[in-house]
Amino acid sequence: MEKEKQVSLVRNILWGVLLVAALVLGLVRGRWTAFAVLAVLFVGSKGAVLIGLLRLRKATNELQEQLRQSGRPTCIPKPGEIEAMTSKADAIAEEINLQCPPRPCLKFVIDPELKPSVYSSKLGGTPYWNSAEPYPTDAKGRPMAMVVQVNFGQCPHVGLLPQEGLLQLFISSDPEVVESGYGFDFDNPTSQANCRVVYHEQVDRSVDEKELRHYPRCEDLEYAPVLGEYGLRAEAALSCINHTCKDFDGLFAEAVKKLYGDELDSPYYDDYLRRTMPEEQRMEVDDSLVVGDNPMYQGPSEESFQMLGFPAFEQVDFRPEGSPYDTLLLQIPTIEAPEGGHWRTIWGDCGSARLFVSSADLRRRDFSKVYFDEQCY
Repeated sequence: MEKEKQVSLVRNILWGVLLVAALVLGLVRGRWTAFAVLAVLFVGSKGAVLIGLLRLRKATNELQEQLRQSGRPTCIPKPGEIEAMTSKADAIAEEINLQCPPRPCLKFVIDPELKPSVYSSKLGGTPYWNSAEPYPTDAKGRPMAMVVQVNFGQCPHVGLLPQEGLLQLFISSDPEVVESGYGFDFDNPTSQANCRVVYHEQVDRSVDEKELRHYPRCEDLEYAPVLGEYGLRAEAALSCINHTCKDFDGLFAEAVKKLYGDELDSPYYDDYLRRTMPEEQRMEVDDSLVVGDNPMYQGPSEESFQMLGFPAFEQVDFRPEGSPYDTLLLQIPTIEAPEGGHWRTIWGDCGSARLFVSSADLRRRDFSKVYFDEQCY
């Protein structure tokens, strides 16, 4: 910044010297009128720029004061200071991880090399079903469409999840129901009238796949959240708490106080990180640079397609205090196709869907009481 000011000062001095030289030359040669007009135009243009800068500075100061009064950050560090801020954010994250350790989870990745069958883990497509059991239907008696199917026999064993069997999520095939929330009842989040979780403890490998093809396919529905059939690969991983979780703000405040002795005056973690940088060195930068690639400071993404671990919310966690639904059964984000401009999954305005279950019910393999949640930006 200082170098830029020096260059500007030298430039203005040179312009002044040239202007004075031009006026002197004009007087000597008797052409002072043209040079006087030139001087007036030059001074006028410089004056207009100066007035504009003064007005801009006044407007900026007023905006900063409004932001300061509302508790929002008034300035952001320049890119050269991002590394220092990221280091501080990472140190705070490490302290939070000590107080709230990462949890094991099962992450899912779409694998284009996998050719899904009726038995495999997949998004969309033809579901596995044993014809000896009644096929799931919605509140109007319509057969449902399968959104996702997880074959635990193809997955690493993690936590309380089963080691065998199939878990499926179905939604209504009624276009009106799908358009209004995919069958999730936001007034009664545990209702399975138009969405259903089904667990097959035993899988019959002798089912007639041709008979299963007459069931609705999710990707054929209007407003469907899944736009194709995709094979899934499961990987054991760790999931850390993120800033959308209810406990994050308290943990962040405790970590800041322990590491730096600071009392937070704002509930926003990024406000604190910005305000701890020297004010004279701040300027606007993209928010994502403030905390680097640390997942603790990020919300839902394609990497949050998982079972167990910590959920990530586009808005807030709507589960009431003391909710028995303490375990993330499944989280399905919006996933963009590699070619761009297309989607493999999409929930509303690029949101995600979450299913919660109580840990006690998960141990019993009882999926009759599931808390459904779908949010978007």
